[in-house]
Amino acid sequence: MQAIAALLLIWLANVAISSNTPVCKNGFTLINNKCLRLFYEEVIHRDAELSCRNYGATLVTVKNAQDNQDVATIAGSAKLIWLGLSCFEDSFGKCFWDDASGSANSYNSFSGGYPNVQVGQCVYYSTQGVLAGKWISEDCERYRMPYICELPTTYQDSCSYNYNGYCYTFSSTAVPFVTAQKICELSCGNLVSIHSPNELQYIVNFAPFVDDGYFIGATWKNNYSLSWLDDSPWDYDRIDPSFSVKVGYCFTIYTGVGSKITGSWYSVDNWEIPNQYICKIPAGVPCSPAPPVTPTPNLSNCNGPRMMYSGVFTSPNYPNNYDNNEDCTYLISTLGPYGIFLFIAPFSTEHKYDVVTIYDGPTTSHKVLAHLSGEIGISMMTSSGNSLLVTFKSDKTNTFSGFSARFYSTRLIND
Repeated sequence: MQAIAALLLIWLANVAISSNTPVCKNGFTLINNKCLRLFYEEVIHRDAELSCRNYGATLVTVKNAQDNQDVATIAGSAKLIWLGLSCFEDSFGKCFWDDASGSANSYNSFSGGYPNVQVGQCVYYSTQGVLAGKWISEDCERYRMPYICELPTTYQDSCSYNYNGYCYTFSSTAVPFVTAQKICELSCGNLVSIHSPNELQYIVNFAPFVDDGYFIGATWKNNYSLSWLDDSPWDYDRIDPSFSVKVGYCFTIYTGVGSKITGSWYSVDNWEIPNQYICKIPAGVPCSPAPPVTPTPNLSNCNGPRMMYSGVFTSPNYPNNYDNNEDCTYLISTLGPYGIFLFIAPFSTEHKYDVVTIYDGPTTSHKVLAHLSGEIGISMMTSSGNSLLVTFKSDKTNTFSGFSARFYSTRLIND
C-alpha cells in the first residue's frame, strides 16, 4: 500500500511539473522561452506576415542580443530572413515590432546606414559573412525571402485552440449572457478576456464567423467603468467608438467581414438575447468535475449607486424569481436639458403585493408616475426633470420572475 501511495505521489508531481512546463504547438520550436518556426519558402514581407497569422503568430521579433543569436540558431541554411519590424523614419525609435510591443529603440542590430526608409520600410536579418546578425532595410514588395514566425509559449493540453497559456472554445449554440458565463465556469474558465492585439488576432483567425458576434467577458460596472468577468486588468480595448454608447451590460466581438469592424467589440443592450460565446480556460490545469462556481455579476443594480444617462436594471435574480421581502431602490439621473425615458418589459410580480413604484424625481416625496404589479406587457414613461426614483418591494409570500428595465437620456420638450 505504501509503495502504491509513493507511486501516486510521484505521478501527481510529474503531472504538476508537466502542466507548468512551457511548450510550443504547431511544429514550433522552444528556444529561450519563445516558440519559433522557420519557413524556407521565399515570399514578400506581406505574405510572410499572413502566413504567420494563420498560426496566430507574428514574424519574429528581436528584443535583445540573445534573441538575435536565436534567429541565427534556427535560420539553418537560410541566408536572409524577414523580421517582424517596420520602419517609418530613419530612426530606431520609429521602427516598430509586429507584436505591438514597441520600437527598436532599446535594442537593435542595424548595419551602418540603416534603417533607411528610402530603400524600404521592411527589415531583414542577414546570416552572411561580415553582415551576419545584422539588420538591413529592404523594399517590402520587391524581394522574396524565407521567414521565421513567433508564438508565445503555452502549456500542454488536448484542447484544439491553445495560445499563450489558455485554451479557447467557440460555442456553436446561442444562449443568454449569464448562461454563457456559467457554461464557461463548468470548464474552470470564464467568458474570454482579451489583453493584446495578438490575442485578439488569434481569436479572430480561428473563430467561425457568426452574424451577431460572440459574447465576451467584458461588462459595464455600475459606475460605468469597464471590467472583465475573470477579474483580469482592463489593459486593452477594441470597443468600436461609433458604437460606444453605454446602453448595455455586456459585449460581443465581431469576427466576420461586413458592416461592422472585424475584431471590434459592441455593446449589447439586452443581455437576455442569446448569442454564441467564447470561453477562455487555463491550459494544462486539471478541472474538477464540479468546480467552484464564480458568483455571477449583480446585474440587478438593486440598491446600487446612482445610474447616469443610460443603462439597464432588473429585479434581483432576474430572469429567475426574486426573493421574498425585497426592498430595492434604483436612482437614475441625467444632466442639462434632458429627462429620463424608462422602458420596462417584461414585467411579472405578485398582483397588488409585490409593487414597483416610479417617482418623477430623486425622492419618494415626488409625484408618483406609476404603481406597477401583476402581469404587464410593456410600460413606458418619461420624467419631467433630470431624475427618476424607482422602488420595488415584495411581501413575505409568493415570488415571480420580476422585471427588466432600460433607460435613456432624452431631450425634454417644453410645453
